Amino acid sequence: MPKHKGTDHLKADLRRKLSKLKEAPAKKKAKQVDVFYVQRSGSGQVVLLGTPNCGKSSIVAALTNAKANVADFPFATSTPVPGMIQFEDVQIQLVDMPPITADYIAPGQVGTYRNCELIGICIDLSADVTEQMQICLDFLESRSLLIDEQTTAEDEHGNILGKRAFCICTKSDIAKPGALQTLKQACKHSFEFIEISAERGDGLDKLPAMLFSLLGIIRIYAKPPGKKADMDEPFTLPAGSTVMDLAKAIHRELAEKLKFARIWGTGVYDGQNTQRNHVLNDKDIIELHFS
Repeated sequence: MPKHKGTDHLKADLRRKLSKLKEAPAKKKAKQVDVFYVQRSGSGQVVLLGTPNCGKSSIVAALTNAKANVADFPFATSTPVPGMIQFEDVQIQLVDMPPITADYIAPGQVGTYRNCELIGICIDLSADVTEQMQICLDFLESRSLLIDEQTTAEDEHGNILGKRAFCICTKSDIAKPGALQTLKQACKHSFEFIEISAERGDGLDKLPAMLFSLLGIIRIYAKPPGKKADMDEPFTLPAGSTVMDLAKAIHRELAEKLKFARIWGTGVYDGQNTQRNHVLNDKDIIELHFS
């Protein structure tokens, strides 16, 4: 720009605009959202796996309040749909997932299975059970998602590796003759099997108890000294947990000040004093005393 009196005002105006632009906050980059990340809720997370139209969505719709997309056409579910199952006084999260095929798996889908506690393999008993099981096992084994001789539950650093799995045999009301036996023969893993029919409701009442058992958790009721135990909202801990594990679950820093505990429950007399390393049982009541 030529420098003379006529351009002085123009230069000053441009400097002001440039100064404002430098002061303006930079636009933030849009956050990338992982649609396959499902935040854990309840006492455990169970994620379903299966081929198109195997009945995953019908299970979630029948047992939870989640708005699962139940349809007669394949790939009606495109993202995870979590819901909550009630078993007695605890809730368990059940997650519907997009189906898999031998040729297609949605990008990012593996992460959902890596982050859960238990995988429910859904097999349609009215279709080719051998092919369905092979597709599911190929998916799980190729990604080291199953606990077996090669893949343990945790590595030496405590990182989670393989998962426990079981088999939900759907559409039992229209199952092919001998389908369940054929399925068990086609599966080389020692899974537990449960037959259900979402259409008629057969077996659905047994599924919550099975999930609780397979998750390997126990319920512990806390009793403040001199007060009644809270029997409405139990703490859920891995089976084999001790009194100290419960104290840490309640308050990690306060746990170090644990002096002793009293217990009401399995294999003890009411109010018995117990040590920090005492192994807890399902439905024990614990009264913690701190120094």
